[in-house]
Amino acid sequence: MAYTDEEKKSHISEIQKYLRTISQTNKSIPTVIPTGVYDDKTAEAVRAFQKDYGLPVTGTVDRETWDLLFEVYLAVQEYLTESAAIMPFPDSEYSINEGDKNYTVYILQAMLNTIAEYYSNVDSVTMDGVYGKMTTDAVKSMQTVTGENNSGDVDYKTWNNIARLYNFHSMQYAKKCEEEKKNAMEKTQ
Repeated sequence: MAYTDEEKKSHISEIQKYLRTISQTNKSIPTVIPTGVYDDKTAEAVRAFQKDYGLPVTGTVDRETWDLLFEVYLAVQEYLTESAAIMPFPDSEYSINEGDKNYTVYILQAMLNTIAEYYSNVDSVTMDGVYGKMTTDAVKSMQTVTGENNSGDVDYKTWNNIARLYNFHSMQYAKKCEEEKKNAMEKTQ
């Protein structure tokens, strides 16, 4: 069976997609737009890829270039993919109540402890997976902060409010750590 123009165009588009994705993390690879046409910009990006990854610099895609291009593309795609979210709160009808003991309570307690680092009116709790008085009181404080009825029970609304606050402060902390890491790296250079 003959290699059709449509198949050739599809393969070129695939190469261009891989190069475009790789260029998001490797600035020495020129950004190309997937058009299905192997133009000068595509050849230039292929040469840059080959140079950076130790392949013979030809500007054409042979089997070795194709395999490495695909391997690097997959690694970059995984790197760029957002972390998978965990969904410990089963559904909108679920509720966590004093006396419950399970993994979801551990996660709740971890979120409450992170939030407690930033708000003096929310106390930290013992992380034991048991929804005891200390956890109930911390949840009540959170419910007061967010304007909810402070029942001490965690329903879907309370869980989401706690999770939003936790996510906000976790992201702020991660940015701070990245900045400190960057500054430390700059000082050592």
